[in-house]
Amino acid sequence: MATGERGERGSKGRDGRTRQAGARRGTGAGGRLPLTPQARWERLVMRRPGLALPRLQRLIAREGEPPFQALLGAFFILERWGRGPELQAELERAIARALQHRLLEEAAELSEALGRMHYQRGDYVQACNAWSQTLELADDETRWACLARIGLAHLCFALGDWARGGRVLDQAELHYPQLGDDPYMRSKIALNRAVSLRATQGPQAALPRLDEARADARAVGHRDYEAEAMWHHARCARDSGAVEHALTLAAEAEDLSRRCRYRWLQAQTLLLISELRRGTEAVPPAQQALALGEEIQSRSLQAAAHGRLGQLMAEQEQLGPSWYHQQQRQRLEATLGQTELPARLEQLARFDTDPHGAEGLLLTLGRSGAAVATTADVESQWGQARPRLLEALALTGLDLRWTAGGSASLVGAAARAGRSSQTLSLRNAAGAVVGELVLERAEGAVWSRADRSRAERLAGWLQRLIAQLPAPQAPGGTSDAADPGAQARTLVAVLERLASSPGDAADADAGRAGLTEALELARRLAARLA
Repeated sequence: MATGERGERGSKGRDGRTRQAGARRGTGAGGRLPLTPQARWERLVMRRPGLALPRLQRLIAREGEPPFQALLGAFFILERWGRGPELQAELERAIARALQHRLLEEAAELSEALGRMHYQRGDYVQACNAWSQTLELADDETRWACLARIGLAHLCFALGDWARGGRVLDQAELHYPQLGDDPYMRSKIALNRAVSLRATQGPQAALPRLDEARADARAVGHRDYEAEAMWHHARCARDSGAVEHALTLAAEAEDLSRRCRYRWLQAQTLLLISELRRGTEAVPPAQQALALGEEIQSRSLQAAAHGRLGQLMAEQEQLGPSWYHQQQRQRLEATLGQTELPARLEQLARFDTDPHGAEGLLLTLGRSGAAVATTADVESQWGQARPRLLEALALTGLDLRWTAGGSASLVGAAARAGRSSQTLSLRNAAGAVVGELVLERAEGAVWSRADRSRAERLAGWLQRLIAQLPAPQAPGGTSDAADPGAQARTLVAVLERLASSPGDAADADAGRAGLTEALELARRLAARLA
């Protein structure tokens, strides 16, 4: 699966918000915008890391408090080469500095990078902690939150929890609004989708996503992910029984990963080549994978290589070396602390608070851009969405009430007693209250912050629909501003409600006489216009 963040960095605009690098890539050809100096520097870091790294290292060395982006750029390159731990202490100090100065976005980005380093080394609990911290610090719509969710999906996949990993990946994709302008992130998500599909639905289901990932990786010039897509394609071929084709693809992936110095992937491709070969030919690639795992300090890779070598030695009846490799594998796996991870993931399950898919449904509704012209159109949209919302939000009741002249007309089931409810007002474009949204659960149910946030987002979707209505068409208004008869009937209804309401004893006689006369005139007018 995709394990490392090797994308281009975002940069700060004058307004303090992050401009995503993917939205600013261009070549100046075909009507695209020319590259900015920042974008050119980002491309240099990605495509010519050997030129960029010495400059970044000199900048970091001479600054007591290195600029965050310089530190992240250097880490990006060293991580790619399997040398990320060289900057671990600097990253941790930078996170503490960012938190001290309340630079939450910078702290989130640095914490996400630290999580990648821990994951690549096999320190899964530490990676889980770092990515969870990123989600605590970053807004849901940021690139860093998207990357942290992808990382947490990796951990779920590592435990075989494919359902949860898929949900977390869904949230990563749905929450990131700039995904369409970011081919690097699209490639990363497609790679992880392919991993999940290969494991749950078979190799054929994964191939379209691998093609998508490879195309996006090429578009952004990301050879690492192009090589990773080839590696996954080789695994699919192996699963399909096409051993020779799998061996060819694995060799191509190994060659490309070696040329771009992506040593984690190079070790993985060597392990796959060893698995596809037989006898003594399978030993050298496994030994090379072990050497790479030791160089990049990846205990998980070392454990896998020792396991493969132990198996090969046993097949060749070399029991001493086989026993040694199996003991090393067991020792390394014990140090990974993966036995703690399931409980830790449960403890940090704030990234998986949406088992019914409420977030995805609300995001889909919010981006649907539905056009409405009448109240009936609003109610039609509501009627289509309400059954799915009831299930996704885990509610026992979900009602929309229109208010008209002080009365309420309920669309949906009537409110029930003995329920725990949340009520939100709905306003039209002029700011007038025209209705309310009522959410119900069983009595005594707890409404979490996430529940309240989703209720507010649902109310916001309804208000955006209502805001499209012409002022006279808004709920609580008249049914047609151009229809005098309708206006007269509305006047009659208002006067009838006033006439039936109890009045104050002091002015009852004078007020009732005038009201009765006005009501009679209104009735005559309505009859004439009808």
